[in-house]
Amino acid sequence: MAQPYTSQEEDCAFNFATEVISPKWNVNIILEFITEGASLSFSEISDRIPEISPRMLSMRLKFLIENNLIHIIPNENKPKKVKYDLSEGGRKLANVLRTIREWSLEFGDCKNDRCIANECRHGKAITQLITSQIEA
Repeated sequence: MAQPYTSQEEDCAFNFATEVISPKWNVNIILEFITEGASLSFSEISDRIPEISPRMLSMRLKFLIENNLIHIIPNENKPKKVKYDLSEGGRKLANVLRTIREWSLEFGDCKNDRCIANECRHGKAITQLITSQIEA
């Protein structure tokens, strides 16, 4: 007997990508790490994305840590200030984000000349990260 058709298979690798990219703020948080090119504290992320509430930022960071896209940098200093950084998976996601950005520029309606010329903040950061990965 044939299995009934469903729009999503229960165990499909694409489901993970959707879970990572779809929730609001995940991509924004990852882009901030790429743009900064360094580790960031909770308050630094919050300052860079003022629209996100502290509670939501905490939830999104927890999700990204659990899914190995960012990691906590150990800090033994007093007082402890937790820092986060991209994991290897998070850095590789930059390639995906670049492809999504290129698709959006081609098929979307972006009118920002700086973005179109790849001179916007996130566009430059993604290009720089990918270039450094290729050179390494």
